[in-house]
Amino acid sequence: MRGVRRPAALPAAAFALGTAASAALAANPATAAAAAALQGLLWLAVVAALVTGAARSGADRAVWGLFAAGTAVLVLGRLALYASAGGPLVEPAVLERNAPLVLATLLGYPLFYAGQVALLRRRLHRVRSPWLDGSLAVLLLAAACLALFLEPLHRATGMGPATIAAAVARPSLDVLMAVYALTTCSLLGRRTDARLPLVAAAFTVLAAADVTDLLRLAGAAGPVVVGTPVSVAVDVARLCAGALLVLAARQPAPRLPRLHAEGWPLLMAPVGVLLGSLALLVADQWRPLPAAAVVLTFSAVGGVTVKVLLAFAELTRLLGSDRQAVTDDLTGLANRRALFQRLARPGGRATGLLLLDLDRFKEVNDTLGHHRGDDLLRAVAARLTARLPHEALLTRLGGDEFALVLPGAGTGASRRVADDLLTALTEPFTVGGLAVHVGASIGVATAGAVPPADGAEPGGDAELLRQADAAMYVAKRAGGGVAVYDEAADRSARERLQLLEELRTGIAAGQLVTRYQPQVDVRTGAVVGVEALVRWQHPRRGLLLPGAFLGLAEERGLTGAITEVVLRRAVADAVRWHDAGRPLRVAVNVAAGDLLDPALPDLVRGTASAAGLDPGALVVEITETTLMRDPERSRRTIAELLAVGAGISIDDYGTGYSSLAYLRDLPAAELKLDRVFTARVAHDPRTAAIVAGTADLAHSLGMRLLAEGVEDEETLHLLRSLGVDETQGWLHGRPVPAAELVTLLDRLDPRGTPATARLP
Repeated sequence: MRGVRRPAALPAAAFALGTAASAALAANPATAAAAAALQGLLWLAVVAALVTGAARSGADRAVWGLFAAGTAVLVLGRLALYASAGGPLVEPAVLERNAPLVLATLLGYPLFYAGQVALLRRRLHRVRSPWLDGSLAVLLLAAACLALFLEPLHRATGMGPATIAAAVARPSLDVLMAVYALTTCSLLGRRTDARLPLVAAAFTVLAAADVTDLLRLAGAAGPVVVGTPVSVAVDVARLCAGALLVLAARQPAPRLPRLHAEGWPLLMAPVGVLLGSLALLVADQWRPLPAAAVVLTFSAVGGVTVKVLLAFAELTRLLGSDRQAVTDDLTGLANRRALFQRLARPGGRATGLLLLDLDRFKEVNDTLGHHRGDDLLRAVAARLTARLPHEALLTRLGGDEFALVLPGAGTGASRRVADDLLTALTEPFTVGGLAVHVGASIGVATAGAVPPADGAEPGGDAELLRQADAAMYVAKRAGGGVAVYDEAADRSARERLQLLEELRTGIAAGQLVTRYQPQVDVRTGAVVGVEALVRWQHPRRGLLLPGAFLGLAEERGLTGAITEVVLRRAVADAVRWHDAGRPLRVAVNVAAGDLLDPALPDLVRGTASAAGLDPGALVVEITETTLMRDPERSRRTIAELLAVGAGISIDDYGTGYSSLAYLRDLPAAELKLDRVFTARVAHDPRTAAIVAGTADLAHSLGMRLLAEGVEDEETLHLLRSLGVDETQGWLHGRPVPAAELVTLLDRLDPRGTPATARLP
């Protein structure tokens, strides 16, 4: 029936029955010819089964194809000898008459060996000189066989040397195949591939059968006649060896990763051949061996010498590869891999690590070319190497960055070495005929010999390198020199980095909130505007003031997103207040990066237009430092904001150094006096004079003057007398959410101060 596989037990049972029948027939001399014919059929069945197994093996098809070919050579040779002898009785005379045929049957063993090598290569990444190993083993076996069996077999059988050599070679090669299979098992492990023990068992059984047959041929195991128990056992054993090979071919190939062969198993063949050869040469001193045996022995020793030379060449190549793997090609120093290898060495001692980055190296590359930059790096490496302490390892990590490992050095010793190297780099280098000065920024970190306390985070090689890198950037930001790793500063930097990532998430998640503080007309006491102040409702730290995150946001380019959030909310709240009968001017701060963004005017226009708010109700507050970042681009952006209709306020006025120049060029609507003047105006006549002069200047330029930071009535009255137009501060109210602003405005009396208790 199609689709139904024949059970594997049926062919095995048929083969077993056929083997038993052949043994029964061979035991009777009258049916010996029938036994030989049946054995021939069974051997052909073995070959066919191996061919079928090869066809089904996929990736191992070549392996079992070689085994099938080797088996076919042996089977055809045996059948040819049966035909020449006229039956299953193969006497020495038949072997002598068919010496070329006997020698030809030995060609099956190179096929077996090739199959085993192919099987081994399926599991190992590299199998070095397997054919040389096999040839050495064959030479030793041939020498040993000639030494031990040539004269006894010649006396017992009368066969010539060629026939004797062929007769002895077969069991010897069986032993070699069995040993190779067992060696493969030792390399790979018998549990990883069930086929290997079966192959080893097959050749072991075949070797036992062929050795017994050789002894029988020499008369040591009984007469050479048909039907003896020994002859029957030999025939059955050979069929069992074929069955083991078929069973191995039917085993599934394991899906395992390829291995790397290392250690003593790789030396088994040459060492074994060398020891065996020496044993034969020693025996020759006591009892002279045949000349052919001596020649073969010396050939084996020569082969071992070749093997040693090949191994030495391979070792030299590997050493060169290992050296290249840990060496920087440009400078000849050790590289990053060598650095981590040195750091990973246990020793229980403190270890210092210096990370050195050249200053102004990019200028050399850009000005003189990269080839001159390479010359400079080599010169730096040579100068640093000359100043290294004992046991130190200098490495080049890449670019113009070097690292120095100081075994046994604590922080103090590492710092002294860093200072010494920095001094060494102060002298100029001659590059392309020019004197070039380069400095360096060096970070120092140390790993102590004492393990970290319970609960402390372990350092490790990568952590030590990170600490040195952090210290190096501290030195770089300071303009060069040496900096020692500071755990507190590093923790602060990591917290800032974490806060930055949380800020990115918080902006997207709507965690930014706005608070509003009233701005009061000092003459009428009316609230004329509010300033929108951003806060961050952090999920863990609570409400954060701008000082906790705006500086970080400006460093990392996040102020644009913050300004957009505050602007949109301020505009929406202003519309609601207008609808409630309280039209208020709303001031929004912008950072330097926002003022340089050409999209800011369109954002103001679009936001106000979409909400239905007159852009004139918006005031964009900018600082003098913001204007100084890029004056030309800032002026263009301010001009476009004025064209939109928004007002401009110069915030923190009086704290910069270019106020008068900007007042001359910028048509601002408001000057916002910094709180440092407000706080001192009641106690310092000079500050009061400055405020009065600033008020006159603002009025003469058509601007109003707003003083922030007003916290008491005395300061409010004095500012009014000095000509200040508007005030802002805790006297009028703390910054509050939009929902609470109307309530605050309702509580203000006509003078613009809260009717409830004043703040201290």
